Amino acid sequence: MIDDASAIIVQAVAFAAAEILHKEESSVSSRAGRIAEGRVRRSVHEVYRCLGDSYFQHAYRMSYESFWNLHTKLATRINRARLAMRRYVPKGGRKGGKFKLPPIRNGRITTSVRLACALRYFAGGSAYDLMGTYGISHTDIMDSVWHVVEAVNNYPQFRITYPSSVGEQEKIVAGFEKASSVGFNVCAGAVDGILIWMQKPNVKQAKRVGVDQKKFLCGRKHKFGLNCQAVADVNGKILDISVVYGASAADCVAFEASDLHARLEDGLLQNGYVLFGDNAYLNSFFMATPYSNVSDNPNKKSEDNYNFFHSQLRIRVECAFGMLVARWGILRMAISNKITVTRTIALVNTLARLHNFCLEELIPDQLEIDTENIINWEEGYVALEDSNVHRIPMPTTLMDVGHHFEEVPRIARRNRRVNNTTGGEEDMPRFLLHDVVVNSHSRRPNIRI
Repeated sequence: MIDDASAIIVQAVAFAAAEILHKEESSVSSRAGRIAEGRVRRSVHEVYRCLGDSYFQHAYRMSYESFWNLHTKLATRINRARLAMRRYVPKGGRKGGKFKLPPIRNGRITTSVRLACALRYFAGGSAYDLMGTYGISHTDIMDSVWHVVEAVNNYPQFRITYPSSVGEQEKIVAGFEKASSVGFNVCAGAVDGILIWMQKPNVKQAKRVGVDQKKFLCGRKHKFGLNCQAVADVNGKILDISVVYGASAADCVAFEASDLHARLEDGLLQNGYVLFGDNAYLNSFFMATPYSNVSDNPNKKSEDNYNFFHSQLRIRVECAFGMLVARWGILRMAISNKITVTRTIALVNTLARLHNFCLEELIPDQLEIDTENIINWEEGYVALEDSNVHRIPMPTTLMDVGHHFEEVPRIARRNRRVNNTTGGEEDMPRFLLHDVVVNSHSRRPNIRI
């Protein structure tokens, strides 16, 4: 009997102790969750030691050395952007007060960590995963993203604007001439549009930018977004970029609203140089476009041959889009409507500038389909499709936005063609380039099945 009583007493004490321990652990965990006492701060170097060279480059889209090179350029401006985010805090409900920075838990966040968080976010990583990697809050991560966006966009050497000097234009033309099978020596860039995919902007955001919600809808792609116009060189470097219209606008309309178009009309291009664009643009004295409806016409074989060699150079801008979207996975997702339209435009400019930086650093393109590390929002993501023509995975569902003049009435289209020509067809660059193909007796290669 005594043994049974002792066993009962021991069992009761054990149960009571377990219950007390459980309550203490629950209290500690909830308290730690509220004040984040258990969060461990890690440096970029510690993360690099865990990942190694290959995985670091895959995660941040650049080598460890290039990362610190970029950090050297941007560190001061990142701090400057953070200081600009100070908020006015009144003093105890009375008049007066001062500007204060938002509080930071667990100590100071270095500029290198802020830059690393931004790059991984641009690559398609989740901010919640970065919380565990670097031990900082979600708010601090998103603040870091916009600090880096402002720093990159304000760095003079990263500015993207089409060069006006003859020497720089000659280098661009020489690159395209080397890539041309018939020796086209007037191509000074390839132009095209890409859809910047967004969630449907709310009414407040649309009113803030003075654009109706419907103007953000691309009828061909069935997606909301912005029409981004870009010019690229033969290596995929972005020479000019413009985001001023919603996705409903045709490419020619969006291009005409850009600063580059106004500069082209003022004689930006020298020595008879022209841009190469598809049929979404107008054939003009500074734009060479393909001939329409010639592929099935036996009487227009020479025009069809010209279209092939024209496309040989024009697709370089599509390759640039492929590299841009493969490198920065955030463009393969619908940008949240919590991010304003103005900030989305700033983000696109930042990604284009970082794309050029990676090309200058000779950083290989990240062409792997990084789906497992890309945020899968409710609207999903755009997969990259292999292309034998471009030899690079392409975001086909984001390209050719506004391709076929959906928003351009026929009369307005006719007026545009009249205003963009200076004489007859024989005076246009396309006619001269067509003569080059004819005189060289070059033909479109036969397709072998």
